[in-house]
Amino acid sequence: MSDNTEAKPYTIVFEDYPTYLYALVHGEQYDYDVIAAFLTEIASECRKRKFQSVLVEENISATASPEDIARAAKDLPEFGFSGIRMAYLDRFSEQKEMNEFGEDIAVDHGVDVKLFGDMAAADKWLTAQD
Repeated sequence: MSDNTEAKPYTIVFEDYPTYLYALVHGEQYDYDVIAAFLTEIASECRKRKFQSVLVEENISATASPEDIARAAKDLPEFGFSGIRMAYLDRFSEQKEMNEFGEDIAVDHGVDVKLFGDMAAADKWLTAQD
């Protein structure tokens, strides 16, 4: 039996932590549509599981264009991140500058997001606010 839905270009593994949701995103493609899809899914899962904080760990080697990053960062409230605190961890440190660019735009649009280089620091930031 087959359905006519196309496979998503990413997978997300969710795990409930005591005070936040952990979301590990794997994928090969990275553009606005992919970013919008996985972030919307993560925000929806936060609401479904009643979390107001999330740690997003990204494991995507591809790099999006600056335009796609800027647009996605600006659109985070539309994806559902109003009122959700987000720690963001990218496994590819060479993308740090682009991630910082996105963080600045997201913060300017009222999203409570912070980038981290390691899980322990992200965990400490998320749990210190509770």
